[in-house]
Amino acid sequence: LADVVRTTWRTHAERLTPGRPISQRLIAFADAEAALTAACTELDTLLELEPEALSTLDLPQLTAWSKHAADSGYSGLRTWCAWQDARAQLVSEGLVPLVDALEQGSVSPDALLPALHRAHATHAWSMACGEQPVLGSFSGITHDAIIEQFRTVDRRWETLSRDLVRARVAERMPDPHAPGEMATIRRQLNLKRRHMSLRRLFQEVPTTLRALKPCVLMSPLSVARYLDPGSEPFDLVLFDEASQIPPWDAIGAIARGHRCIVVGDSRQLPPTSFFSRGDSDDDEPDEDRLEDMESILEEAVSSGLQELRLRWHYRSRHESLITFSNRTYYDDHLLTFPAADHTAEHLGVKLIPVPEGHYDRGGSRTNRAEANQIVAWLAGWAQRPPGERGTVGVVTFNMAQQRLIEDLLDQRASSDPRLETALSDGDEPPFVKNLENVQGDERDTILFSICYGPDAAGRVAMNFGPLNKRGGERRLNVAITRARRQLRVYATLRHDQIQLSRTRATGVHHLRTFLDFARRGVIALDESTSLDTQAQTESPFEDQVLRAIQQLGWTVVPKVGCSGYRIDLAVEDPERPGRFLLGVECDGASYHSSASARARDRQRQEVLEGLGWRFHRIWSTEWWHNHEGELVRLQAALEAAVTAQRAADEEAEQPPPPAPPPR
Repeated sequence: LADVVRTTWRTHAERLTPGRPISQRLIAFADAEAALTAACTELDTLLELEPEALSTLDLPQLTAWSKHAADSGYSGLRTWCAWQDARAQLVSEGLVPLVDALEQGSVSPDALLPALHRAHATHAWSMACGEQPVLGSFSGITHDAIIEQFRTVDRRWETLSRDLVRARVAERMPDPHAPGEMATIRRQLNLKRRHMSLRRLFQEVPTTLRALKPCVLMSPLSVARYLDPGSEPFDLVLFDEASQIPPWDAIGAIARGHRCIVVGDSRQLPPTSFFSRGDSDDDEPDEDRLEDMESILEEAVSSGLQELRLRWHYRSRHESLITFSNRTYYDDHLLTFPAADHTAEHLGVKLIPVPEGHYDRGGSRTNRAEANQIVAWLAGWAQRPPGERGTVGVVTFNMAQQRLIEDLLDQRASSDPRLETALSDGDEPPFVKNLENVQGDERDTILFSICYGPDAAGRVAMNFGPLNKRGGERRLNVAITRARRQLRVYATLRHDQIQLSRTRATGVHHLRTFLDFARRGVIALDESTSLDTQAQTESPFEDQVLRAIQQLGWTVVPKVGCSGYRIDLAVEDPERPGRFLLGVECDGASYHSSASARARDRQRQEVLEGLGWRFHRIWSTEWWHNHEGELVRLQAALEAAVTAQRAADEEAEQPPPPAPPPR
């Protein structure tokens, strides 16, 4: 139609008298219109618009478009050109559906990149399912059932293995009425006096001894005293706490076996002269003159024997009990497990300042105020019902403080029958020990008396006994890792009273940091806490689950823990911030980092459940295929966790039964 109009105008203009004004204006208009059409066509080509996109506009529309472009400084044209370049690249990469979706408005520009990622992930998932059909047929419910079945079978296998060992030992038991070696043993049992020495008896009944006692527990000294070097070697010699055994004591035991396993911790106490002195009260060892010696553990390591590092630490019921040592002595290589309630009063490291105390540096070398507070706590502990006490131990920095606490306890117990009974009750009665002899012991609660501090004049000497010597930090490591549930640190000494400029001893430096740690927590180690609200999820999958839990109205914290193993997502109890109702685990890095199914699907969860955790697992395949269904399961798990926790709280609030009268 436009071409017809143009032709008509020009024909009429030519029929008019040439040179007349109307003829000139019609011809000029036709020329201008032709130029405009040509310009629009050229601009369509340059801007890669649809054919005749501009030339089909009427004059007011074209004028408005031109004015808008001019007013914006033609920035829109530059943006359009940039889009055309990008569009061409997308088309060349085979992303025509994405371009069409964008141009048709079904995908917004802001959603373009997520849409691309999702399309790529969908394609990758389809290819993976084609290569591994098991992925396509995966069912979270079925897999959970398989894991539960595995746990049951694995526990049963462990029980049967123990029963099998017992059966094999029982099978080899000799007839008690048999002649020969058993006759010798019967004669010795019937004697009233003049028994055969144990060494000679063991020489006389070597075969029966192995049948009756296939596993013999002895110190290196007992081995040398009772087992003849010429007797048949044992299959295996195992050293425990090998860091405390000198090589010359171990050699004789090693010679009595075919194989040897040396178990120990080089960051704990080495052999010292402590036990070679002070065999009586008249010959008390001087802790300031103790000498460290080499151990069989160091000899084994330096000899290049095969090493196996045990990394799991699950004795501590609260992660703070091992965090200081893990960071300071084990380079964060231990895998520790966080407690579900990290704010519980009866768990973790607790500092009890004793500002009224002083260290009797020139006299008794004790701190009576700290000793009095420890004895008072023990007296209160003894009043609790036996089932609620837990086990307890006292650790002191020196023997003088140990003796003082023992004396004060004896005095208090003489007038307190319940304390007297509690001090001797149970399979693990309370102990009072010092740094040099506490290794190997553990209790639910440890009371740690620092003892050192300002003297009566307020002066603080930088002499902390064996802690000042080379390797003194090992003693501190031993002392602070004896507790299963709580470490109570009684200290007159403040961390800022230790002047590091006055001592170069590593043990003293660590004591200062430990006292600050006991006061402030993990923030004293690296200005971060075990509950790091800035922690990040490890995958988009975990991030999606985190946002879903938040949208359900819950507070969730990612990556709870201090060491290499952390809970993926932990949901807080709304009625008690700091306590977690539910741990949500995803099948990401934390799950597949374990080398065995037993560690991954059974032992790790059993340890954490023992620390108060409840768990819900979300499989990524189920989240992908059945997102809404997984949300329903997640909400149900959260509601069940709330119900279980409230029931536990109500049970805990019930008054305890009355304590039995003292015997």
